[in-house]
Amino acid sequence: MFSLSSLQTKMNQIMKASAKATLDAAQGLYESKFLSYPRTDSSYITENEHQYLVKNLTRYKDFLGIGTVETPEVHPKKRYVDAKKVQEHHAIIPTKTIPSKERFAQLSRLQQAIYLQVAKTTIAMFAENYIYEETTIYTGVSELRLKSVGRVPIKPGWQKILAPKTKKKELQVLPTVEKDQIVEVDLKSLEKETQPPKPYNEGTLITAMKTAGKTLDDEEAQEILKEVEGIGTKATRANIIENLKQRHYIEVNKNEITVTAKGITLCKAVAQEPLLTSAEMTAQWEGYLKKIGNKEGTPEVFLENIKKFILHLLEAVPKQIPQVDLSAEINGTRQIKAMEKKNDQLGRCPKCKKGTVMLYPKVATCSNSECDFKLWPTIAKKKLTKTNLRELLSKGKTSKVIKGFTGKKGKFDAVLALKEDLSIGFSFPWMEKTENNHHKEK
Repeated sequence: MFSLSSLQTKMNQIMKASAKATLDAAQGLYESKFLSYPRTDSSYITENEHQYLVKNLTRYKDFLGIGTVETPEVHPKKRYVDAKKVQEHHAIIPTKTIPSKERFAQLSRLQQAIYLQVAKTTIAMFAENYIYEETTIYTGVSELRLKSVGRVPIKPGWQKILAPKTKKKELQVLPTVEKDQIVEVDLKSLEKETQPPKPYNEGTLITAMKTAGKTLDDEEAQEILKEVEGIGTKATRANIIENLKQRHYIEVNKNEITVTAKGITLCKAVAQEPLLTSAEMTAQWEGYLKKIGNKEGTPEVFLENIKKFILHLLEAVPKQIPQVDLSAEINGTRQIKAMEKKNDQLGRCPKCKKGTVMLYPKVATCSNSECDFKLWPTIAKKKLTKTNLRELLSKGKTSKVIKGFTGKKGKFDAVLALKEDLSIGFSFPWMEKTENNHHKEK
């Protein structure tokens, strides 16, 4: 069943939703009383939750449209039901309140997807096991011993509910052979190159934060981080990622996270203090907090050590930064800004003939401070492309008909044209052709 981290990972995988978007959507479902509390790191429930799920099992199945799927496994299984592994909050599960079809339709697309994923995953707990037959054949070729594995589904069980995507090799059916039978073998040599690790997306980054510490040499630090589940908490990991995005240390393009030149600069600047950039610092803090809980340490000593560490950083880091070579990152930042600036240039100002029209989020204006020329990128509720705006400035009109303007009488299509007073007007070439033909007939 889902913890918040695994839900965030799943929703990024199937909908490319950010960690914060998933948290906000799940929180909305909780406030609507459709889901249990979402800020949980547990994937287990207690017997209390199990009992009410069993009582409402038929209602959940009817809502999901799987009433005919057998769910005979109603006894608690240790794999899902274990009170010892539930701390403050249990796994995210449906509540007794099931949304009506009308209410469900009012939910956002992401909320609908989250509710369905949580409900299906929870109900799958009561379904039969997925049973398959697996065959392994070993074939001897000269001194080689080749292994072939085939799998044939026998009983779908829980897969009827979750319907996971099955890889082709998992469903490979092997030919019928006898032991010691001589067979023809077609050998092919394949050359492959090792691939670099895939870039993080927000889902895999959440998982990496949760499992941080695996690569530490200190086994005690590894155990501490495993116990506290890595960096951040279920409630703060999404905000940590959002903070990095807002400060432009990382950016997300096509669901892949990349570190910006500014982010690389920061990493290099603080690299002189290894503890500051290592999960080991979190382990040290958590280790002492545990001592405080066991009355083997005091809050005063903990806070005093943090104070000393911060004072050390304030004194040491400013001296270390000038020694770090940041020229490549600084030049990279300048090049990016120059490209962005060039990309926002639309063309020569038609009014003053001196400045350049620059595009901003809500308006395009002349770079000449003495010129008041403006061009609005949204006209009649239609957002114009940069190509449209550049054509208006260079040619006086758009080269193609733009579809989707909205007026008092509804939607319409038109060509945009720059008038003599530099205001924007609509042109309808097909109407002009009709009028010209009418005059010729006269």
